[in-house]
Amino acid sequence: MNEKILKISIILLFILFLANTTITLGQQDFQAIMNASIQQPICIQLSNNYSAGVFFTNTTTIGIQYPITNMKVLNNATANYVGASFGTEYYVQACPGNTINVKVAHCACDDLICQSGDCAVGTDKLYVANTSQGGVGWANGTTATFSTHIPPGNSYYFQGIDQYQIIAGDLAPSSSIYMRYWMDPRPDSAPSGKYQTTFQIRAVEISSSIGTCSC
Repeated sequence: MNEKILKISIILLFILFLANTTITLGQQDFQAIMNASIQQPICIQLSNNYSAGVFFTNTTTIGIQYPITNMKVLNNATANYVGASFGTEYYVQACPGNTINVKVAHCACDDLICQSGDCAVGTDKLYVANTSQGGVGWANGTTATFSTHIPPGNSYYFQGIDQYQIIAGDLAPSSSIYMRYWMDPRPDSAPSGKYQTTFQIRAVEISSSIGTCSC
């Protein structure tokens, strides 16, 4: 068998091998995690009067803080009716950049404690919680001129210190909740002086718990 015949024979044998052999290409699958962590931007803005604080005045003077002289009635906060058409200037707005509705609440950090005057500094108090003698009342609405003017109609009292109360349960981006505040000081026999406390406003995602107030 010469060299040419040998080469032809080898080629024929290889073709015969391919004809009788099945070549299978294998498949491999891998699984891995696809992961994303989301933190929603939660933002609220307070009106200038609200961020400055809530200052109580007498029953008739609006816009200026005067000492309370009638201890047995509800006395206005200074910005209750200073806006257009006697609208309130206390409001919270959900920021336009929010992508989820928010729940908004407030709490009083403590009772109003004597700072100076004839009262005993750090000892004498005006209580925020409602009793038959009075307390600090509030009302909320979706417009600055909402109809509630004084408690108890569609309004509330602070339940006590360090207790959140929902003031807006479902606030959409760019929407606002408007507030008014009143004080019926108690005890009626509290000595003259300046009394003060702080309050806190918190916003969370609409489906979240508001949590515990801790000023």
